[in-house]
Amino acid sequence: MKSTWLYCALCAIVLCLVPYSYTWWTWIFIVPFLFRRQGVYCLISFALLFVLTLRMIPPQINQPEAHTRLKIHEIHTSYVIAEGPQGKFLLYGAESYGLDDVLEADIRCELLNSQKNFGLFDFSAYMKKRNIHYSCELKESSLLAQGNSLRASLWKRVQAFENPQRKWLLQSLYHIRDKEDRLEFIGSTGLHLSLLLHCLTSLASLWISKRRAQGICLFVLAGAATLGSWRDSLLRIFCFRLVAWLMPHNKQDRLGISALLLLICRPYLVNELVFVLPFLFRFLALFQHRHIPRFFYTMSVLIPLQFYYFHELDIIGLLIFSVLRYLYMVNYCCAMLYCILPFSLLFPLGNLILEIIRSLESFHISFYYQASLLFVALWLYFLLHCFHRRNRRALFSLLLMLLYTQYAPYFRPYAHVLMLDVGQGDCTLISLPFHQGNILIDVAGSEKRNIPKDVIVPALQAQGVTSIDALIITHDDLDHSGGLEQLQELMEVKRIITSKQETLEFGSFQFQFLLPDAELSDKNENSIITYVDLFKLRFLFMGDAGKQAEALLMKRYPSLKADILKVGHHGSKSASSRPFLHSLHPLLALISCGAHNFYGHPHQEVLDALQTANISIMDTPHTGAISIKITNFFQIYKTAAGDFGVIHIK
Repeated sequence: MKSTWLYCALCAIVLCLVPYSYTWWTWIFIVPFLFRRQGVYCLISFALLFVLTLRMIPPQINQPEAHTRLKIHEIHTSYVIAEGPQGKFLLYGAESYGLDDVLEADIRCELLNSQKNFGLFDFSAYMKKRNIHYSCELKESSLLAQGNSLRASLWKRVQAFENPQRKWLLQSLYHIRDKEDRLEFIGSTGLHLSLLLHCLTSLASLWISKRRAQGICLFVLAGAATLGSWRDSLLRIFCFRLVAWLMPHNKQDRLGISALLLLICRPYLVNELVFVLPFLFRFLALFQHRHIPRFFYTMSVLIPLQFYYFHELDIIGLLIFSVLRYLYMVNYCCAMLYCILPFSLLFPLGNLILEIIRSLESFHISFYYQASLLFVALWLYFLLHCFHRRNRRALFSLLLMLLYTQYAPYFRPYAHVLMLDVGQGDCTLISLPFHQGNILIDVAGSEKRNIPKDVIVPALQAQGVTSIDALIITHDDLDHSGGLEQLQELMEVKRIITSKQETLEFGSFQFQFLLPDAELSDKNENSIITYVDLFKLRFLFMGDAGKQAEALLMKRYPSLKADILKVGHHGSKSASSRPFLHSLHPLLALISCGAHNFYGHPHQEVLDALQTANISIMDTPHTGAISIKITNFFQIYKTAAGDFGVIHIK
């Protein structure tokens, strides 16, 4: 039996990682591997993997009814998750209700659609993996029944405290906070809770047998998980602890069965940190034949995961990782004890711990790199060799990979055009090959949020861009230039271009600003129009220029052609005339606008004109960010929504 379940768990991970459309094809490779196992274990493994495959079948999507009865299932910072006859959905405007309350409600629903950018958190994709597809707004409601469960009682008790204590308890127990902390993954992955369980087990083992202590702590964990709505982290800890209690000796199969059990319950966790981090810690420990210092062991696992999930390696965060685990654990204990017996000293102690955590998080030294799954796999391969035999070559390879992350842009032989999804606005990055230059066209701003801080800078840093060599502001409008000052506070901008009369060259690449001496009717028509040829793939960025500028372009540049057209004015009907599209005859039209925006962009008239001209359309509300990589040999595009293809130049 030894290792059978670990191999089965690895097969399960592969099944969960591949897209569902390829799942059944993956069985062609898995079945021969399974039949190498022996007897009944082969059949059980086959059955469990088959059940997992069935669990991955996409469920039917049902829109919630406008008038429905619903139950509050979870409460988050700005929304709740409600459950009705058609399933779960996000609900806004229900802040006054508590856990497990039953409502009669009138709601208005629409499909979830959040901004999608490479390297940034995609909220709608995160929710859809949990079978939550709709976002609803509460219009009218009436309370039918208050929640009477144990967790509902705890929630009411927390709400009964005064504001400073209530805010601390909500943050410590439910992760409800005003803003997201940098290292909140410690709390969300439940690492402090697993540490607490380990400490309780060790303490109880001083008076009773270790196995009995584990059983008692397992019972306590089940109660805590019930109070915590069986969050992903709590379910993972319970599965791993339960199997460890039932199988105290065989570490390999214990890990395999734990992973199988968790993935069958929630297959979507396979690529999330709440599962990956503890699984890798335990998996690598199986191959640790010699004593490895715990600090080095923790650091070596966290480095690739930080690059993969956050595209940022925080050195200070790595050094204080273990300290933060203990601080989170002590704060959680204080919060739970305060709910049961509100001793006056517990609140100031917990508040002091949170202040210490915030102070530690304020110091950080970061390096940026967007790691691929291949990078993580290679890192783990060399790490296994280091742990198994202390192979110096493997250690040198790890150091070389770490060095490569900071110099990767200098080895990239392709030009990269990345149109970010910033909502109703524009922002496009052009990175030239071999790190010759990073050019940004426009930097969207907003009166409601800081777009450079929330979207632009994190997305650029994920691409390894830490400074802008040139920023082209097409015209002075909030959705094109409104984020300039906020961007300059966060990232170095070496040159700002606001005039069509300026020139811009980087090596052999020349950016041409068309109609340099034209003075048209308004600022939109006077937008800087940028033309650039990247390895014979021609780009034309129109800003907000409309039909008046288009007519003048056709008159002044009768031979002007473009393979990729950044459509003017976000797809407004004031731009993209049919004669202009016919004259340019681009292969692909890019449109940057917000989903369900007030202006109705892109206008149906423009979409019809593009379709009539046989021009492929990509707009950020549907595709998210759009990435185009160009060399002399290939031109490929990829969208944040998962579309991929090759651009064939005529």
